[in-house]
This record gives sequence, C-alpha cells and structure tokens, in this order.
Amino acid sequence: MPNAVVIRLATIDDWEHFRHIRLEALRDSPDAFGSTWEEERGYVDEFFRDQLDPRSPWRVYLALHRGRSVGMARGGPHDLFPGQAWLFGMYVSPRFRASGLATELIAAVSTRAQHRGFDQLHLMVAADVVPRALSFYRRVGFVPTGFEKRMNRDESIRLVEMTKPLAAARFEIEIVEPERLYELRRRVLRGGRFDAVVADPRDHEETALHVAGLIDGEVVVSSSFYPSVSPTEPELSCYQLRYLACDFDVQRRGYAEAVMSFAEKELVGRSAQALWANGRDSALDFYRRTGWKVISGSEHLSPETQLPHTVITRLLG
Repeated sequence: MPNAVVIRLATIDDWEHFRHIRLEALRDSPDAFGSTWEEERGYVDEFFRDQLDPRSPWRVYLALHRGRSVGMARGGPHDLFPGQAWLFGMYVSPRFRASGLATELIAAVSTRAQHRGFDQLHLMVAADVVPRALSFYRRVGFVPTGFEKRMNRDESIRLVEMTKPLAAARFEIEIVEPERLYELRRRVLRGGRFDAVVADPRDHEETALHVAGLIDGEVVVSSSFYPSVSPTEPELSCYQLRYLACDFDVQRRGYAEAVMSFAEKELVGRSAQALWANGRDSALDFYRRTGWKVISGSEHLSPETQLPHTVITRLLG
C-alpha cells in the first residue's frame, strides 16, 4: 500500500470525503452496487452524514491520500441475515488498485467484526459483471457459500455470497493514559462530534484512575475516576466516576461490568470507600443492575450534553 495512504474509521466530519468516494464508485462500477450514481448524486448532505453516525450499526472506513478519499469499505449487519457480519460498499480508485489498499480495507472491516465476536465475514459480489472482484475476494480468503440472489434494483444482476473465517478476539482490561480513551469518549458520549471537548482538567492528576477494556488493543470500554467528595456520604473516602462508555456494537456483553469490577478493586486498594456519578438516565438500568443506588430528587440536565442525568452512588468493599 502506498505510504501516503491512511486508512481510518470515518467520523461525521468526513461526510464530504465519503460522498466523493461513494459517487466515484457508483459512476466507475455502476453494476457493483445496489444504488446508482443518478440516484445518490441528488441526495442532501444530511444523507451522507447519517451514514457516518457513530450510533449506526455500520462503520465506514476511508482510505485518504493527500487529503482526498481514494477508497472505502463498510462493515456491519445485514437486514436479511441477522447475527452475521457483512462487508458492503467496497471500492478503491483505479490508480490504487493492485497496491494492497483493498486488502488493507478488508482487514480493517475484518478486525472490527472479529472484535465484535463474529467468527465469519460475509459479502455479496456481482460475479458476472465484476469478475475481477470475484477473483480478488478469492485471493484474500473468501469462498462462495453456494447462496445466490438477484439484485433488488436490477434482477438481471446475479449476486454470489462469499465468506471468510475470522480468528477469535481477546478481551483485556488495563490501566491506561487518558488520551487512549478520548476517541471512544467522543464517539459514544459526544455524538461523534470532532470538535467536542473530551479531555477533563483532572485527567493527569496523580490520583486519577483511567481503566480501559480492550479487544486486541482496541479500546471498547472507557472509565475514569477522580477523588471527589460524595454528595450523599461526605465522610467517606470517595471517587467520582466519569466518562463510562461502551462502544455501541459490543454493549450487553458484560465488558463494561468487567471493567467496573476491575476498577473497583483497584480503588479499594487505594482505600476508597464509595463511588458517585452523574449517571445518564438512559443508563440507569445498567447502574441499578450492577449495584448502584439512584438518588431520588437529584435529576438534572448535564451542562455538557443537555441530557437528563441523575446522581448515583455505590459503596465499596
């Protein structure tokens, strides 16, 4: 792959890059996609922003060369095949084909699917009209499953399903530097806004604790703890929990609970007796389930997000 090309997970702020490469793909390879250039060129900007919403179950990876998008790939679920990980919208600009860029884009999508607990990655390829794509996918480890269907917008186009195996991922918990957590804080807690402030003035205080849940080195859970007087038990040695976030597509797997359990043991070792937090109301069920007490009458709007929060507390030890 050319050294000047960078592959990264797209954010909402990348919508113009995404629009550019998406329309290029539809014009260059019109039979490879379920939509058309004529259709999407008229879409409003918000359509392309929505495709990059961090709360979406799909993730878009962009390949950028000197500030210009030259490739893309999307990974996520398929409406017709629940419980499976799929590769969609794969495309590389002609001048970058045979450079290894396509392989790297697939690797990015594969890694994310692997980290989300999937053991296979699926795709559909228009085998008759894009034979080079079929040959390429075979070379990088995909094999036909025997399932075929017709493209919805053009039933003359035959789609062939292919799949490749993925290795199992490994979940670990570590104490980390706060900067390791900023990308996840931004994406999950601040709606993916690139200009959102996600650094806390207390992040680098010696007494602060930052714990991450990682899958093969990728941060999927963040949590930060700062010494603070409890609003309900001021006589106790207490820490405030902030920025607890679990990536959208690995929620409800016990990862956040595991990180909290690890952090609580570490804090008990520091003589902490209690925790408190301003918990998002949308997450109160999680906190109740894991032993936190919700303080009645403490409901308020967060000055940072303007979302409803409630004070919660938890005794340790």
